[in-house]
Amino acid sequence: MSQDQQGIRYLSVADLVRLNELLILAQTPDEPIGVLKPNELESAQQRPANHRYYARTDDIITLAAVFAESLAMNHCFANGNKRTAAAAATVFLLLNGIELTGPAQDFVDIMVALVTREASVQDLEDWMFYWHRPFDAYNLPDSDAFERMVARLGIG
Repeated sequence: MSQDQQGIRYLSVADLVRLNELLILAQTPDEPIGVLKPNELESAQQRPANHRYYARTDDIITLAAVFAESLAMNHCFANGNKRTAAAAATVFLLLNGIELTGPAQDFVDIMVALVTREASVQDLEDWMFYWHRPFDAYNLPDSDAFERMVARLGIG
């Protein structure tokens, strides 16, 4: 369950573990599932809140980009780190009133480029900014945005 801190909703470590599990089971069920680096997972989960404090920013897209970068680069899970990072950033944005509308393959491509250092967190942030639209998170339970995200990520 997400945690609200001063108006911003963050995913919990348990949310991230469950999201990784769902992605692996749906897309590559023969791959091992599990947390390899619990400290790095907790660090990645805290990254957007820490960045918010130290950079003095409430920009949700900036926070989502540093969150995705941290999850992808920390390699916390046995498998599916980039997928989990992309999905977690997408859910984080939805919870905070932003929906990503970009092509799924473009998101995959930029996440791979980020991990291989061919793209920067600023490139990811720019991509998210270009492909976002406002979303009324108050109506999230009644919206099909989550289902669209699940379909784009192939988790459903």
